[in-house]
Parts: sequence; C-alpha cells; structure tokens
Amino acid sequence: MKEQEETYNLPNGWKLAKLNDITYINMGQSPPSHTYNSNGKGLPFFQGKAEFGKLYPVALKYCSQPIKIAQKNDILISVRAPIGATNITTENCCIGRGLASINTLGKIPPLYILWYLRLIETKIIDQGTGSIFKAISKDTLENINVPVSSVKEAERIVFKIEELFSKLYEAEEVLEKAKKALKTFKQSLLNQAFSGNLTTKWRRENIITVSAKQIIEDIEKERQTNYELEILEWESALKKWKGKKEVQRPSKPSRPTVPDKPTDEHTYIKWNLPEEWQWTQLGFISFVTKLAGFEYTEYVTYTEKGDLPVIKAENAGQDGFKETLYSKVVSESVEHLKRSRLNGNELIIVFVGAGVGNVATIPKGHKFFLGPNIALARPYGEIYSKYLEYFYQSPKGKKLLLASAKAVAQASLSMGNIRQTPIAIPSKEEQLEVIQIIENQFTLANNLGETVGTILNEIVAVKHSILKKAFEGRLVNYSSRESVEDLLKTIQMEKVLFLEKQKELTQSKPKQNIQMETKKTIIEILKESDIQVSAQELWERSTTAGDIEAFYSEIKDIYDQIDEFKLESESLLSLKDENK
Repeated sequence: MKEQEETYNLPNGWKLAKLNDITYINMGQSPPSHTYNSNGKGLPFFQGKAEFGKLYPVALKYCSQPIKIAQKNDILISVRAPIGATNITTENCCIGRGLASINTLGKIPPLYILWYLRLIETKIIDQGTGSIFKAISKDTLENINVPVSSVKEAERIVFKIEELFSKLYEAEEVLEKAKKALKTFKQSLLNQAFSGNLTTKWRRENIITVSAKQIIEDIEKERQTNYELEILEWESALKKWKGKKEVQRPSKPSRPTVPDKPTDEHTYIKWNLPEEWQWTQLGFISFVTKLAGFEYTEYVTYTEKGDLPVIKAENAGQDGFKETLYSKVVSESVEHLKRSRLNGNELIIVFVGAGVGNVATIPKGHKFFLGPNIALARPYGEIYSKYLEYFYQSPKGKKLLLASAKAVAQASLSMGNIRQTPIAIPSKEEQLEVIQIIENQFTLANNLGETVGTILNEIVAVKHSILKKAFEGRLVNYSSRESVEDLLKTIQMEKVLFLEKQKELTQSKPKQNIQMETKKTIIEILKESDIQVSAQELWERSTTAGDIEAFYSEIKDIYDQIDEFKLESESLLSLKDENK
C-alpha cells in the first residue's frame, strides 16, 4: 500500500485505503416482479442509471417486499450496463441487481466518496466485464483505492466542490436552455418558411419566371418524354437480344403513374399557402425507389475494403446528411445497381426503423449506392432536393411524411406511402430564396450551437480538474492534527459493530416467504408488471437468459404488442394499453 500511496502522490498525512475498508457495500437484488408497483406502496425501488438525476434518484416505481435496502444518504452506484454512474439516496429505498449501495463509515461525508467515484468513473467502466451486458463485481468495488483525508478536511473539500460546482451548474442550465432554444428556433424557422411567411416581401419585390404551376406541367411532360426514351432503349435492346435463351429477355419499362391522392387532404390544404404555391405529391415531382434485396443480391458483397460507398440509415439524421457513416461493398456488376446509384443532389429517406422519416440530401458530386432501409427521391425539372429536405424536416412536413407510417414490428413507410406524401411547391426562384434564408439562419444557429457545445465540454473538463485537485489535496488549504491512521482504526472497529448490528437486525426480522422467481416468457413478465421494464431486466428474468439471439427473436415476435420508451441508452418496455 505504501508503494501505491507514492504512485498516487498523496498529500502529507493522507492515507490510501480500499473502499471496503472505509464503507459498507451492499449489492442489490431484484425482488419478485409481483411486488413492484407505481402507486407508492412500500419503498422506492431503483434498478439502475435510468432513475438517476444529477445527484439524487427519482422514484418511478416502488416495492412492497424489498430484499436489499439502501439507507438514507447511501451512495448508489450502477454496477450493470451502463456502469459507473452514481447518486445519493434521500430516503431508505429498495435496490435491484443493477445497483449497489455504499454506506460511509467514520463520519466520512458521503459526498466525499461520491465525488471521488465520479473522478475515476472512466476507470471503473474500464473494469467492467461481460460480453453482452457489462458489469462490475462486488470484489471490484471493494478493491477500489480511495485517498483518505481527515474528516474535517473531507468536509471542507466537499463544501468547496459544491461551492464551485453550483456556479458551474448554473452555467450549464443556461447553456442547455440555449441549446433547446436553438432547436426550437430552427423548427419555427422551417414552419415559417413552408407557410410562405419568410418570403412574403420577396414575392412582392421579384418577378417570377417559372411558376409552381408551370413546374408541375413541365414535369408531367418530362415524365412522358422519359418514358418514350425508355421504350426506344428497350426496343433497341430487344433487337440485340434476338431470343437468346442464355440471356434474360429485356423487361419493358412501366408507364409512369401518378400517385393516388391522400384521403386526408384537409390536413394540409388548411395551411393557407400563398396563392402562387401549388400542392403536389413527392412521387409526382420525383423518381422514388429503393433497392429491393440489396443485402442479399448475388452482385454485392459487403466489406470494409470495398470500392463502392454505401449509404446507411444513419447517414440521414435529424439534421441532415452525416458523411462519416457509410460502409462499402465490392460489386461484380455495377450495372445491376443502376437504379440505386447516387451521384449527388438526391433526397434520401429512411423508411424503416428508429430513424423512419429522417431525410437528407446527398452532397453534390458524391457517388454512393443505396443501402438497406433507404429510399431515394430524384427530383424532376425545376425542383431542388435541398428544398425537399428542408420541407420534410419541418414539423408540419415530417408529420405529412409520417402520416401513413405503420408500426408492426417497427415503424415503416412503403414506397406507395412516400410517393403519395403531399408537398407544397413555390416557383423555382422562390425555392432558391427559401433555401438561402434557411441556410443563412441555420449557419448562424449552428455556429452558436457549436460554441455552446464547446463551452459545455469545457465545463466538464473544469469539473474534472476541480475533482482532481480535490483528491490531490490542492483544492483547500487545511492543516489537520487529526490522524488518518486513527480514523481508519476507528472505522475498522465501527464496521465490526455495524456488521454485528446488521446481523442482529436480519435475525430479528420475521422471515418472509419470498420464493425465487421462476423463469417466464417475456410476454408473461410484461403482463404481470404494471410498470415499464428494462430490456436488460427482461433478458435476465426470462427463459431466454443467456441466449441473446433467442431474446431478440422473442421480442420481435411480440413487438406489435409492446410500447418502447427510450431513456438515454436504455430501452424500457411495457405492454400496450388495449383500451387506447
């Protein structure tokens, strides 16, 4: 331990101790699910990071028959994925297997230990084990090295940290509000743009050369002309084919069709657009397609060392195109991928999964190929892809796009849905004006957002610096006559008495007839629970425990009966209310 103390460069008089030497660590255990409730019966029940706040957890559920109890002012630490997060209890509570509680001894302030655990949180995470869900063991917790000062110095350190952090919290709160305000501003700007309000003055002061009505008429002619050219190409290919059995007969192009009008026109006609604008449909003003069976085609093989960049669903985020996220393929016959080839300026649309409805414009001059779950819309005539992107990123436009989305196993849009989606079109010149105004304002907002993000990151760095100084004895000037060695001896004696008292309390308690919960199917667990259950807890308690593939297969089979709620990186699941 002396060598370790030298490595830690401890201040004079401080000692290094194992966490188990100065605290009592209590690993959580999940009680039977029938004892859970959301009406306040029993003790607050915490299972993991999902219920944590900045310092204190928020009770979302309760337990009438708790097995493991954390005391008021105990530290809670998440020991199952995501691991390392910490909070402090404000009252006695029940803790599940995703948590451990830490009771400080020797009058060491609980916040002293909490702040130290936050300083080394990354190191704790690195000690996690498990191939599917990371976890840390009790042994790992017990053997965490903690620099120990005198109690009085620890109290002063905690006071100083809280004093400094309170100012940083105020700054963070203002900056987070600014982030939300910027997001609200962008959404408001988009709604104003596509109601015609942003360009009211522009319409009065400018002459329109290509009206919206003319654009739509020209597109109709273009579609027919393109079809006639395709027929000529087909007839030429047919002559070359000459009935060769070893070569597939060229397919005759389909005549262009106009999408059926949506049945709920009232949802968009009431926008009260300027009279110069025209309602149309995405499938009328653009070529919409997807590459069916892309993942399975004999012509394509995925590889990180391939030569053809492939768009993935992640490329179309809420704020547009993310160029860094794409995989590659090797293709033996690029011609077979002609329909899905992207040369830049196309609109891509996510039509399946969590990002359904997200849209983005492919940067000009970038060559990609469509990947799974992505549709492309290649505009005809005088229609700008960037205009389409901003329209469907606006709250009203996205609502129109998602109006026909279905959610069976997961939310999805058919090509028919996408082609039918209404869109409001102004003149060619006004489209450009709308794009320019939005991009100028977005540039200002994004620059401000980057500044806010940079400052928030700097605050995180400042917090870490404060904690580092605190546990190196450089945050407060304090000379103590208290012996840390005596404190550790006192704690050792106190812990013996504490454990004896805990043993007596356990023995004096009337034995509860709590049977170990038998493994059940996922649907059975959800049916008997009146609260949301984490995906991890479901996996551990169900008959699929230990077989992650079986778990996801069972989830997929019943997904249409499940409501999913995302809380940070955790999925919380419950059965849908049949009465809704």
